[in-house]
Amino acid sequence: MTALRQPVLRLLMLTLFGACAFLLPAQNIDIQSDDDKPLEEKLVYTHQNTFNAAIHTRGFGAGFKLGKIKSINVIRNWETELVSLHSLKEIKTVNLSQYNSRAFVYGKLNSVYAIRFGYGEERRIYGKPYWGGIETRWTYEAGVSLALAKPYYYYVLTYKPSGNSYVETIEEQTYEEGIDIIGRAPFTKGLAETKLSPGAHASLGLSFEVGKSRTTVQSINVDVKVECFPMGVSIMDSERDKWVFVTFMLSYNWGSRFNKY
Repeated sequence: MTALRQPVLRLLMLTLFGACAFLLPAQNIDIQSDDDKPLEEKLVYTHQNTFNAAIHTRGFGAGFKLGKIKSINVIRNWETELVSLHSLKEIKTVNLSQYNSRAFVYGKLNSVYAIRFGYGEERRIYGKPYWGGIETRWTYEAGVSLALAKPYYYYVLTYKPSGNSYVETIEEQTYEEGIDIIGRAPFTKGLAETKLSPGAHASLGLSFEVGKSRTTVQSINVDVKVECFPMGVSIMDSERDKWVFVTFMLSYNWGSRFNKY
């Protein structure tokens, strides 16, 4: 058996070697030396600026980051973003008794948006293999927030006395229990009545870098963010003066790495 086993092992080794020799070219792995690479792929970059578009459990958002590359493992960012904040209790409905009425959220008090300014870092967990792939970083960020609460107006059907009868009229009003809503008023209604509420936020997440070039940034980020407004923010009548918001965010980031000379 031993005499037979050695030729079989040799045959298996030769088969494995041949398969590797056949498959490696098919994978098109770039193993060129640094001398063969373009100049932009050999430089060490010091700055990274990115835009992002995001969807989260309370709405949508967009932002911008100014980054400083401190080392291969650490990137420090100054960040700003604008996001919408919805209540998890919002349900859109339509008044079917009215022709061509606009959808509205019953019981909504304000349309709320948050402007965030913060500082954060990205720290590498796993780097990319030399042939490419995905680089993983964990991220954290904290800073100040400013909530903008614009009153949410409805078209409301009212009856006003006129002589011995009542006249049916349509008015723009904010929410009150028992009102007869026809539909949502234009977004511009109430802009001048917007109220500000300062706060703070902090987030923790993961970043998955998928860009193929060192000069471009393409990443998908997953974050959990906690935001606090001590003065309270009222979105729905059933949730007045809510001051803590927890959101889960998925964002796509794109931008560039460069040097300032």
